[in-house]
Amino acid sequence: MRIPADVGYYEFTVKRSRFVGHAQRVDSREAAEQTVAGLRERHPDARHVVYAFAIGDEKNELLGMSDDGEPHGTAGRPLMEVLKGSGVRNCLIAVVRYFGGTKLGTGGLVHAYGDAAKGCIAELSLEEHRDLVPAVIECGYELYDAVRIVLGEAQVEIVSEDFGTGVTIECAVERGSDLLLQERLHDVSRGTIELILS
Repeated sequence: MRIPADVGYYEFTVKRSRFVGHAQRVDSREAAEQTVAGLRERHPDARHVVYAFAIGDEKNELLGMSDDGEPHGTAGRPLMEVLKGSGVRNCLIAVVRYFGGTKLGTGGLVHAYGDAAKGCIAELSLEEHRDLVPAVIECGYELYDAVRIVLGEAQVEIVSEDFGTGVTIECAVERGSDLLLQERLHDVSRGTIELILS
């Protein structure tokens, strides 16, 4: 899942209406609403602050959007369609509109808000988000090298290692990959090592 690594801005004018786009990472509905409230404070003369957000992956997704007074379906929905189509998650796109005196019509609004969303996404730096679960592995010294190879192949993040009477490895495992990792650990240890999820 790709998520924003920074903030993206995109601004343009259509028939004297100014559109100021803003995109950033959010991890909750509350964070999205606080960001939108902040934009309203920074742009007190704007007619509309339209937004859409998508949080989580497709299996567990939280979505929200608002037309903020624009005709129904002409503002929030184009933002949401661009956001969902981009594959970017944990992201809010908000577009501030300063009305220029000329009505754009429903088609014009859909086009302008869609362009604002595309511009914001294009300006974002993205990073891969991994949903990690803490885990612990205990093994004897004789299996340590084999275990480290398995963990490396599975791209498990090592948090700490404690070398006492045996080796205790604290790590972070990608959610959903634990069963396959457990199988690999069983194979190299002949069933003596368990992956313990915290």
